[in-house]
Amino acid sequence: MVTRGSVYWIDLDRRRPCVVVSSPEVLGVDVWQTHVVPLTSNTDRAGLAGNVSLESTVTGLPMDSVAVPLALELVDRGWLVDRTGQLPPALLDAIDGGVRSVLGL
Repeated sequence: MVTRGSVYWIDLDRRRPCVVVSSPEVLGVDVWQTHVVPLTSNTDRAGLAGNVSLESTVTGLPMDSVAVPLALELVDRGWLVDRTGQLPPALLDAIDGGVRSVLGL
């Protein structure tokens, strides 16, 4: 089962990591979609508004990364194949703040 805060590899424009940000209520419904925030290994992007730095020890990825809420996407859950980790609540809260910022919520 896909859970909020899980880090997965996904094939979007290319194979890249992402973090699931859909609510548990949405994830509990039998639909094929979920919202994800893509991650980038370009740590220079950490300083951009709404982005969140993530250490590899937390994500399970080979390199440190940055969550990019501006690139929020709705994807097919079947695309989430290789789970690498689970973010702690504090980092997920920071990503939520980035999503609220870019959407003006």
